Order: sequence, then structure tokens, then C-alpha cells
Amino acid sequence: MNSSAYHFDLVWHLVKRNFYLRYIGSSIGILWYLLLPLSQLLVLVFLFGKVVPLKIDAYPAFVFSTLLPWVWFSTCLNTASSLFISNKDLIRRPNFAPFILIIVDTIANLLAFILFLPILIFILALYSRYITLYFLIFPLLILIQGILTVGLSMIIATMNVFYRDIQQIVTVAIMLLFYLTPIFYRPEAISKKYNLVYTSNPIAVLIQSYREILFYGSPPQWSSLMFAGIISVIVCVAGFFLYNRHLPDIFDAL
Repeated sequence: MNSSAYHFDLVWHLVKRNFYLRYIGSSIGILWYLLLPLSQLLVLVFLFGKVVPLKIDAYPAFVFSTLLPWVWFSTCLNTASSLFISNKDLIRRPNFAPFILIIVDTIANLLAFILFLPILIFILALYSRYITLYFLIFPLLILIQGILTVGLSMIIATMNVFYRDIQQIVTVAIMLLFYLTPIFYRPEAISKKYNLVYTSNPIAVLIQSYREILFYGSPPQWSSLMFAGIISVIVCVAGFFLYNRHLPDIFDAL
């Protein structure tokens, strides 16, 4: 078996193992992955649909069109900090590359996202928001977000081996990023003097791109999406550089 086939089989085996350990042993299994966005949806719909109404048509579909990709992103970053530490026995095995754990975690969470995509499409249809040909852009958004997620996860996982405060910092950062990303509000609601915070945030651009093709049935802003793609590649390259630079120290620290 050549090296590429070996690594493919290894990644697929670990993805299935990740799925089994994370979901199969619980009472409702993989439904836990859906429970978080659904609970967030209910809170946001009640708060910004009833208490402080934002007056957005089809608001549940408007929010849910971006919640699933956000959960994929935030779940990967939250778990990244402990990936190397909690799998130290696996990392110490000969010829095992620790970065595979990042790939496995990203793919495992992506599969959960894809499995619940029909529910998202159903909710969109309830509010007369139907899938159009622009849905063909969906794999491109997945690719860009995957590259960004792997890069950030690599940085987080590597640094947390040496600085255990990274895990707490990431938790706070993700909470802040949730409110800086147009998940439950329109980008137009952002004050002009803070518009740079949105336009320079690749995940915010990606989230809005998901909404464009799923909720509005229109193409994303290509210039913004290209920018997000470039930033994602830069982040991923920086993550691998940091990982490779500290790889010998990672083995020593673990």
C-alpha cells in the first residue's frame, strides 16, 4: 500500500472512530450535534423575533441558514485545543503525523453538518426559500471554510501544548466572534465605522455567502469571497508553518 492510500485509510478510520466515540455512546447520538443550533435558533428567534424584533422576513430560516456552518466552525476550534493533549498516546506512535488529528476532527464535524443539511433545506422550504442553481457554489464555500478551519485549528492545537491558557482564550474569542458575525442580523445593520471588522473577517464573509446561496438564492459577493479564500489559505499556510516549526517540541512536551 502506497503512502497516500495508507494516509487516506488512516484518516477515514479515525473519522469513523471519532464519530463513534463522540455520538454513538450517548442516548440520542448524533442528534446532539443538531441540538446546539436548534436551541440557539429558538433563543434567537424568541429574542430578536419577539422581544427585540429585527423585522426580518422568514427569520427562523434566515438564522438557521448560517447556524449549521457556524457550528461546524466553532465546534472544530473549541475541540482543537485539546486534540494533541488528549491523543498523546496516538501521537507517540511511530510514523504518526499529529496534524492528521486536525484533518480528522474537521472532516468528522463536516460530516455531521452534511447529515443535517436536508433539515436546513426543509426549514428553508417551509418559508418558501427553495434551492436554486447557486447551490452549486456550496462545495466551494465548504472548501474555503475547511482550509480556514484547518489553519486556525493547527495554530490552536499547537500553541495549547505549550500554553494551556489558549483553550480558555479560544472559548472567549469564539463567543465574541459569534456576535461579530452576521448570523442573527443583516450585515447592513453594522455601523459604517465598524464595517472593516466585518469585511476583514473571513468567517463573516463565508457565513453571509451561505445565506446568499441558501436563503436568498443568489450568488455571493465574489470579491469578498475571493478575499476570504486568500486569507484562509494564508492562515492555513501559517498554521502548518507554526506546527512544523514546533513539531519536535510537541513530541517532547507530550
